[in-house]
Amino acid sequence: MELNLLLEMLRHTPAMQSKQALHSISANTTCHVDSLDSLYAYPGDDTAALLINDPLLNDQSLNGQYVLHACEGMLPNFVINYPYFAGWSAVMANISDIAAMGGRALSVVNSLWHTSSEHARQLMQGMQDACNAYGVPLVGGHTNLEAVYQPALSVAIQGIARTLLSVLHVKPQQKILIALNLQGQFHPNTTYWKCFEHVSGHILRSQISLLPQLAEENLAYSARDISNAGILGSLLMLLEATASGADINLDAIPKPDDVDWFKWLQIFPSFGFLLTADADRCEEIISLFHSQGITCSVIGETNVSGVVAIQQQQQKQHSIFWDFNSQEFTGFCYVNALKKLALRN
Repeated sequence: MELNLLLEMLRHTPAMQSKQALHSISANTTCHVDSLDSLYAYPGDDTAALLINDPLLNDQSLNGQYVLHACEGMLPNFVINYPYFAGWSAVMANISDIAAMGGRALSVVNSLWHTSSEHARQLMQGMQDACNAYGVPLVGGHTNLEAVYQPALSVAIQGIARTLLSVLHVKPQQKILIALNLQGQFHPNTTYWKCFEHVSGHILRSQISLLPQLAEENLAYSARDISNAGILGSLLMLLEATASGADINLDAIPKPDDVDWFKWLQIFPSFGFLLTADADRCEEIISLFHSQGITCSVIGETNVSGVVAIQQQQQKQHSIFWDFNSQEFTGFCYVNALKKLALRN
């Protein structure tokens, strides 16, 4: 497919359109921040991060760490048609959010509404099995069963981090990496790429622990899990907070040979992350992911242009996917706040 047409089609997928609908919320988001730590609580990253700073804590080692909070709501049709997988996915997505911030999950809570006790049981079983696999306790929630309800599921998670991977850390000339588990398959008739089936909990926990390791060893600056907006949509959310641009080599993105680019770029994988790092850290990052069976590669570099450009070197094609100078994506951009903080310092 010709590159311009491919990017045009991706810009108009329902998932991309739904992210752009967030403008109405982000337009009313006013920042009142006095430090970068206070800005971590605002929308933009995969989780909100709150600095622990309490002189009365019995365990003073907790001070200087961050409490993380995230929440995922599952699409009603997903909950209705695939209750077990929806339950599993809600937990998995939240754990990925915590990891993308450089954290480790502590506990999961849920709220569900359903008309069927059997389907509700399957939702709960999916959540419980995922929690068992990832070693995170399911500690409660709120369950509603009544014939008049629209089936729905929302799952929230708490975590903790010593060092953050934040989209607020993106700066020019950082390399952009993608980490994907290619050992999976699509869930039927969806863009969900499943990499967890028939995989032990030990392996799943080892793989997800790579993200906080990258943070704590200062190997990466930022991360974003690849969500329902797909690879390029998630890339925009990685870059938008700082209005950064990027040059992306499409050919460098790992992809199964039997999947076309239009479908692959829309994937919502059970393990998939975008990261930024210095060039001299990339080899170590790639090796760490490879040690856990995860494919990782450098796919581009950030810049100050505000323009996300895509090239296919093999086809000698080049096109603009997004220009933050003329169009917001979600609207969660903190350039002005970051500039004010820089002037204070």
